[in-house]
Amino acid sequence: MKNLRFACIGCGEMGALHVLNAKAIPGVEVVAYADVRPGQAEKFLEQYGGDYATTDPARIFADPRIDGVLIQTGPKHHPALGIAAAKAGKHIFMEKPVALTVEDALELERAVAASGVRFLVGFCNRLAPAVVRAKRLVPKPWITVGQCADSIVHQACHNLDLIVHCFHEAPLVSVYASGGTYYGLEADAHLPADSFIATLGFADGSQASYVQHGKGYNALMGKYSFQLFGKDRCAYIAKRFKECHLSTGLGGVDHSHVFTGPDFSPTDAAKHEQNVRGPHGYMGHFEELAALCASIRDGSEPPMTIAHGRHVLQVEAAIMASLSTKAVIDYPAFLSKWKTPQPAKAARAAVSAS
Repeated sequence: MKNLRFACIGCGEMGALHVLNAKAIPGVEVVAYADVRPGQAEKFLEQYGGDYATTDPARIFADPRIDGVLIQTGPKHHPALGIAAAKAGKHIFMEKPVALTVEDALELERAVAASGVRFLVGFCNRLAPAVVRAKRLVPKPWITVGQCADSIVHQACHNLDLIVHCFHEAPLVSVYASGGTYYGLEADAHLPADSFIATLGFADGSQASYVQHGKGYNALMGKYSFQLFGKDRCAYIAKRFKECHLSTGLGGVDHSHVFTGPDFSPTDAAKHEQNVRGPHGYMGHFEELAALCASIRDGSEPPMTIAHGRHVLQVEAAIMASLSTKAVIDYPAFLSKWKTPQPAKAARAAVSAS
């Protein structure tokens, strides 16, 4: 088994999370750190160990001892750093979203394809135990209902990925959105709305209804939740994917999966992240990094690719277009202006069965 040496670019909360998770994967280590803030990378070097810290990512890209990079800087810097990493032959784990615009994502996608490196975008929830279980319980939902109480840039991308790349395996054919409101939740206000109701239609006739509603939290559902409806059953994923419940009738719940591990340690951020998002967590963060390392070692395609990251931005763009025009968007025609296909059905099916 090849030992893999990573560098972390962006030494904030998410960087710390992935550095901690790397320590739990056999044969994987993070040996270098970069952050433009003076002293921040040095703090990571002191806390987590390694070879060096720098304010210049170019030093990492030029280091032949580095196999891959964990890009954790924020979306506006993702394309440039990802392109530089790909050109340097470094495998890439990139936190979601891959970019703020479809055009930037396409430029990154072309660089990754030309380089041959393995690239995984951090749509971790696809690998969350509750999501995997719900997909097995209702493998082909006829209706999906989802809701999210947070920003489009950082949270809707997770949920739209689940809808179009995991829960529904047929291609997306129509998008209609209404109720668009701008509350000012995005740090980078590049979208005309940050609250909406969207209906997504798929080629097999199945439908998804997705509600993005500002910060209006529901204590029972959590920050985001889903219901997957089949002919005679419903799988309910709640509490930010801590819980998955199956119901097949009015008699109650037939089956439940509930995360019962430690949830929050306000005095120990590292322990908190390792507990809820690490090897024994419930959100899929550990599993996604382990999946990338496996793909590097065996040459397979990672489960969440650059194409998936680009495609989610296109779905978001279709939602915004429908809000602006108050019309149903013919999604295949909408995609044609970029000349990019939806991710292959075979790839989506393989991921959803994982």
